[in-house]
Amino acid sequence: MVKDLPYRTAKRHSTDRPWITDSFRRLIRCRQNALSRRDMTKYRSLRNKVNRMSRKLRKRFYASRVKGLQNCDSRTWWRATRQLTGQKKSTHADMMGLANQTPNGSLPELVQQINKFFKSVSSDLQPLPDDLIPAEYPNLPNEFVISVSDVERRLSNINIWKAPGPDQLPNWVLRDMAELLAGPVCAIFNASLREGHFPSLWKKANVIPVPKTRPLVSIENDLRPISLISTLGKQLEALVGRQILERVGPQLDKRQFGALKGRSTVHALTDMLHVWHKALDQRQSVRILFIDYS
Repeated sequence: MVKDLPYRTAKRHSTDRPWITDSFRRLIRCRQNALSRRDMTKYRSLRNKVNRMSRKLRKRFYASRVKGLQNCDSRTWWRATRQLTGQKKSTHADMMGLANQTPNGSLPELVQQINKFFKSVSSDLQPLPDDLIPAEYPNLPNEFVISVSDVERRLSNINIWKAPGPDQLPNWVLRDMAELLAGPVCAIFNASLREGHFPSLWKKANVIPVPKTRPLVSIENDLRPISLISTLGKQLEALVGRQILERVGPQLDKRQFGALKGRSTVHALTDMLHVWHKALDQRQSVRILFIDYS
């Protein structure tokens, strides 16, 4: 004969920390019961236990989370880091703060001002003349022909979590259908090189204003434009860029650290510090000039 078991209620709160366990909740309840009975000796003992367990659970939780970030992709790393540090995206609130500086707090008016400023940055740049390059290359040299295998490899490695560009072609389609799409896409790439024509849609971009600092004070100083361009256009640029780098790479300065794969600002700083310290060790002077191009 099965007897009825008593119900037991366990409460969970949305504000609970992720490292809180049931045993920790029970210990807190015991501490609060001791306080309500005014048993201060037991209350102080349980309070100390709660504090010790709290430190232990927090340390164990964050250690496990940080260890799990060592071998994850960048998207997972940033998402977990924001959760651990309590950061929340508040772009809408930031934009509303800027909108209050416009007449009637109008968001459409703010959008027009942002668009006008981003366009003004490059307004003095003139387009390349049409006669700068030949109209087409009917006999494309073999070393510049893009192979189907290269296109398939690049399509297979597309990051599907990145947003598409103006063509609205989902990245997962290009990656999952890479074997079928590699041939047609490769033909388009080589036709573009032969005809000297880059599709107009691939030149367009969806520009997203991203705050550089919070709170936002001005459009000119506190917003950074992030351009989302078509994925296929980026793949063609990468393939052509690799061909160019293979030919001009040996001519680049050994101290060129920017825009090169495998090099970063860390290498640049290490090289500068080495030169400075070497000069100081030899009792020479060090003179430094920094130029910031904006």
